[in-house]
Amino acid sequence: MTEPDRPPSRGPDREGLDERQVRQIAMVGGLVLVASIALVFIVENSHQVHVSFVFFSSDISLIWVIILSAAVGAVAGAFGGRTIRKRLGK
Repeated sequence: MTEPDRPPSRGPDREGLDERQVRQIAMVGGLVLVASIALVFIVENSHQVHVSFVFFSSDISLIWVIILSAAVGAVAGAFGGRTIRKRLGK
């Protein structure tokens, strides 16, 4: 009688990577890619720009203008969405 084919054992002598290790390597690779892109974005947008606010003007790094704009937009979107939901009764 012959034994049916069995999948390779999951012991320490198994060669190659298991699924968990592959996912971890992919996650680390993705994080390195995102961090690299973010670093290049920051470096490319670090030059000074003149910004006129309502009551004053200033020379600041472009990256801070981008971050400040994104933060103000996120807050406005959160409060705006909440206000619309209240008015519509949802």
